[in-house]
Amino acid sequence: MLEKIYIKNFALIPELELDFHQGLNIITGETGAGKSIIVDALMLLLGERASTEYIRQGEKKAIIEGVFNIPPSNNVIAWFKTEGFDLEDEKVIIRREITEKNSRAFINDTPVQINSLKKLGDFLVDFHGQHDHQILLKPESHIELLDIFAKVSDLKNDYYTSYVKLKEQIENLHTTKKKEKSLKDRIDYINFELKEIDKINPKIDEDILIENELRIKENAELLFQLSSEIYSILFDDENSVYSKLQIVRKQLNQIVRIDTKFEQFINDFNSILVNIEELSNFASSYKSEIDFDALSVEELRERYVSLKGLTKKYGSIKNAVIKREELISELQLAENFDDEIRRMEQEILSHKKIVEEKAQKLSRKRQQSASVLEKQVVNTLIELGVPHSEFKVIFNQENDNSDDKYILSVTTKSGNVRLFDNGWDIVEFYISTNKGESPKPLALTASGGEISRVMLSIKSIAADSENLPMLVFDEIDSGISGRIAQKVGFAMKKLARKHQIISITHLPQICALADKNIHVEKFETNGRTIISAHSLTKEEKLKETARLISGENITESSLKSARELVDAEVQ
Repeated sequence: MLEKIYIKNFALIPELELDFHQGLNIITGETGAGKSIIVDALMLLLGERASTEYIRQGEKKAIIEGVFNIPPSNNVIAWFKTEGFDLEDEKVIIRREITEKNSRAFINDTPVQINSLKKLGDFLVDFHGQHDHQILLKPESHIELLDIFAKVSDLKNDYYTSYVKLKEQIENLHTTKKKEKSLKDRIDYINFELKEIDKINPKIDEDILIENELRIKENAELLFQLSSEIYSILFDDENSVYSKLQIVRKQLNQIVRIDTKFEQFINDFNSILVNIEELSNFASSYKSEIDFDALSVEELRERYVSLKGLTKKYGSIKNAVIKREELISELQLAENFDDEIRRMEQEILSHKKIVEEKAQKLSRKRQQSASVLEKQVVNTLIELGVPHSEFKVIFNQENDNSDDKYILSVTTKSGNVRLFDNGWDIVEFYISTNKGESPKPLALTASGGEISRVMLSIKSIAADSENLPMLVFDEIDSGISGRIAQKVGFAMKKLARKHQIISITHLPQICALADKNIHVEKFETNGRTIISAHSLTKEEKLKETARLISGENITESSLKSARELVDAEVQ
């Protein structure tokens, strides 16, 4: 339960501290006074998304801090162990800080992830906003309310995992079939491209090698002339460079015998002679191997043109070789498509049986829980002033008349049933509040007050089922008044024996039954609008109840009525 909340620089609240009772806590105040801001602060404290808009104008940081008495719930204890907290004391302090840059959360001054804090909040409290009862007007939301009561999250998650796998298998099959059709439409062109590449039979970098070879063959005469001249100049006769350098070597050797200063050049000079001899030999060998065959040059030119055609089409010879491998793979795939599709279809049919079993198991659990929920809602509605109510949870399925076996549906005794991500059930609440009338869709027939009472009924039943320690209601009593309002108040009072309730109301009948009354007001001071709140004394509670009866002008009559409401015993 929430024992205390401290709020600073949050929206229009400069600073506020409130204590709460373990039972029924009622928040009242004029319309627009800012009652919902306290609920907003509590929601943020338990992991809701923060916004910088919450920071009070002119301030740098908003702070919300709550002291909670943690219940010995398995889920809650497991959460604290998972997060590494040692619960030596049942009391914990949760703090939320919001700045322009970020939002942080702490438990007992230890940082905690916001998403993780949200999970803790789900174990501790159920929030009902001003318009949340309107989800009952949306039949598609009814299954979620039933699932909360039925506690089918494990079954639903297990089904969902298998459903997603089936969906992926079906999508892959359809993709493969589209690819098969595309390939079959392209098969002639694939064969044409493959034949075109195979006719040339390119090798990677072959065009570069041929380009170099062509350059050599096209300049054969020049290369022969130049290599011949090199050989002649360096080595061919008595006047060659090599012969003259041999003379120089003899002269160097004679000098060194007399003066060793030239000795340092002997080794380098000998190396020069060796290099010249090697170069001469290479030039002689090179010119003798030059090919003057015009036919081979023409063949190379034709080959080079063919390769350039592939380069122009595919970007490079390497790309053409890679493309050839891809074309062969596509042809092989086209040949094996039938086998591959049969394999995929068999996997789908096999997995459908698993999905069907899980959908059936989930549906069976829902239907078992639905019969219990129907009775409990009727009993609760009697307490809420609907003595002749009949509440039904109607199950339907969406039939699929397609002959395609490879879609998101399964075959049951009732035919082909479409699958959804939460099973095959379509759930809708039906209600009758008049004796002798058969139940009709809740979303179409229930009044605003009846919708509120059905929601309160479901919320209270779910709270008992989930063992939730806290319930927060922001005007769940809308659309009711008079005797019915008092019955709703009695029901909330009884609910508060097992759960802490924090509720915003405009009804005197509910205000009068509170264990703790908190009054919220908005006013101006020093040119700034401020929201403040304080706990009411017994006398103030009486006056607040009277104000809700007669307005600002409290009369003896309204005070008397208020006293009667305060003194009323819960039936």
